Amino acid sequence: MILEPVLTLRHNNAVYSVDFSADGKLLASGSLDKAIKIWELPSGKQKFRLEGHREAICTVSFQGGDATLLSASLDKTLRTWDLAEGKLKSTMPGHQTYLTCMAPSPDGAAAVSGSHDMALILWDVVNSRPAATLKGHSDLVTCVAFSPDGKFIASGGHDLLIRIWDVESKKQVREIGPHPKPIQGLAFSPDGKILAASEESLVVRLWDFASGQLERTFENHKGSVKTLEFSPDGAQLASGGSDSLVLIQDSASGNVVHTLKGHRNTIYDIAWSATGSQLATAAFDRTARVWNLTQAKK
Repeated sequence: MILEPVLTLRHNNAVYSVDFSADGKLLASGSLDKAIKIWELPSGKQKFRLEGHREAICTVSFQGGDATLLSASLDKTLRTWDLAEGKLKSTMPGHQTYLTCMAPSPDGAAAVSGSHDMALILWDVVNSRPAATLKGHSDLVTCVAFSPDGKFIASGGHDLLIRIWDVESKKQVREIGPHPKPIQGLAFSPDGKILAASEESLVVRLWDFASGQLERTFENHKGSVKTLEFSPDGAQLASGGSDSLVLIQDSASGNVVHTLKGHRNTIYDIAWSATGSQLATAAFDRTARVWNLTQAKK
């Protein structure tokens, strides 16, 4: 079924990241225009415009019961923002060159980021400081993800391998792959059993996390797949990329359940609402869009 967006929210340049608040009443979007916007839902009214980063915003994430927003930027820093007043709380420098990706831990107390400097930084978000630097990649790091239990970090990039890190020991414990093309996106299933990866091709690969064995591949896109995310119940996998489409696929079969059309250029990020009833997307066309998936059930 083809669905169209219910909201189109605009920036002055490419939008790289989106995230829903836990209660679904707010959406955050981060852009190449160096601004973060906080939108009220379902109206789409802008509540805050957060400025302070000096380069493009690559990731935004609600934290601490939606009272705080965590952001990461190409300017090599993470920042936290007070959403009661729309003000900057803290700035966390650490990387040597462009920071390209960030993922918060499930409890929000930590985060991990990756960079062109080939390193990961594990952050103590509570105390606003780097906790450890993880080295092992031999090329650019482009994507990171925490396992749902918070015990492991997965990272990927241009060295074609998914590297698995133990959070407690802060050491690499194994590798998954290699992929034939640079890895662009990583997502754990909610139960932690499957790790999905997208690459600079049409292919999405689903790996058994425990064994590191390839479970299945999806090849439903017509362009490079940039981002992917499991639904809250794990039954579906949403993915988007250079074909301007968001595909919602059955996680077990790979069958396309819904096609989301509306963006006019590459899609960089996807976020599910906590209930799974809505999806938000970020794209190069300078828009973030919100999609109501309950339309398909009527």
